[in-house]
Amino acid sequence: NQLSTLPDSFGQLQALLSLELSHNELGTLPENFGHLQALSSLRLNRNKLSTLPESFSELWALQLLELNNNELSTLPESFGQLRILQSLELNFNQLSTLPESFGQLRVLQSLELERNQLSTLPDSFGQLQALLSLELSHNELGTLPENFGHLQALSSLRLNRNKLSTLPESFSELWALQLLELNNNELSTLPES
Repeated sequence: NQLSTLPDSFGQLQALLSLELSHNELGTLPENFGHLQALSSLRLNRNKLSTLPESFSELWALQLLELNNNELSTLPESFGQLRILQSLELNFNQLSTLPESFGQLRVLQSLELERNQLSTLPDSFGQLQALLSLELSHNELGTLPENFGHLQALSSLRLNRNKLSTLPESFSELWALQLLELNNNELSTLPES
């Protein structure tokens, strides 16, 4: 399709459970988009979204969110209110930071942030303790938060093609880790522990 906008009345579809609007030309979402409070699955891949409305964090039933291949440079500070989100894909965007509230996504199991412009992660990142799979390849990360090792359920971690020169001491606490990719970074040593 070639949808570039959604009507304001779209927010009235309050019984909607799943929405697929990928491969369109959407640059914005209506301010009342957050009224779709029954929505559990949302796919908005391959659009032109540069921002999300503040009401987006009112999608409290959301469990799966895909926003790959957009133009997002920031997320709303209230993004962490999506408390039952389990799977989040934000690959191929322009994100340079994540909101501090990101750590409130406590049941998040899969997070993909490949090919963004992230240079740091919020200190709250270590609170994502249900996280099983994390994709952070092709970013600008120079360091990881000191509490990164608190992600103790993590079994798959991809950090290829960043600017990591060190890893935090807590890195050795990632006991469940089965897959680790660190190629094309600037590491010269690994933590002693």
